[in-house]
Amino acid sequence: MELLKSLYEINSKSGYEAEIKNFVLGQLADVALSVEEDSFGNIFITKGVAGSYSCVSAHLDEVHAPVEKSLVVDGDMIYAVDVAGERTGIGADDKNGLWIIIRLLHDKPLLKVALFVQEERDGEMAGCRGSKACSLGFFNDVRYILAVDRKGDSEVVTVGKGDIRLCNDDMFPLDVLQKYGYECVPGGRTDVVALKERGLPAPCCNISCGYYNAHKPDEYSKFSHLEKALAFVGELLEKIV
Repeated sequence: MELLKSLYEINSKSGYEAEIKNFVLGQLADVALSVEEDSFGNIFITKGVAGSYSCVSAHLDEVHAPVEKSLVVDGDMIYAVDVAGERTGIGADDKNGLWIIIRLLHDKPLLKVALFVQEERDGEMAGCRGSKACSLGFFNDVRYILAVDRKGDSEVVTVGKGDIRLCNDDMFPLDVLQKYGYECVPGGRTDVVALKERGLPAPCCNISCGYYNAHKPDEYSKFSHLEKALAFVGELLEKIV
């Protein structure tokens, strides 16, 4: 949980992701990786050498403006309060995804990772700016992308906003879905939806990773749900061909 709390303590409002980038890469300093940053600021990571890869993605930014806050751990729940004792956001959307990716990069021998900047809407600016601007070349040898950027603890988004088909539901072994209590559902917009709109051929999805009330002052996470998401994604990486 200390790693997650450290992520929450860093503000990474869209356009100001430098500190969170440095933190994430610092957590991976002891892992042999190839790391590239494109001209827009997106981070692309490759671990191991293979003819093709599984890929996991998340975004580095959050919607919340910087405030002085204290984290509160109440049983399984993690949230934050400001100096006046009022609830304030923690950026669990999508620091929970970053937590999962850090853990996976330490554990899995072969993996590609895409960390996008400026996924969130910011005033009049539309979201998914990093994924709209990146080169698709990084994904040429990717078999599929599992995004970890969805609220709750039980959803695999296979159809994105605008009826964008991300993948077929039968991509996911039924026994693994049932084991972890996940189901395939339609959902909203995130980076993998933007990539599919641009013509990405690889199937992709967006997976629940244990946060709730995203973008609101009473945002919170359930740590056991985040751990379940990590185990679920880890098993999918082993079982999806």
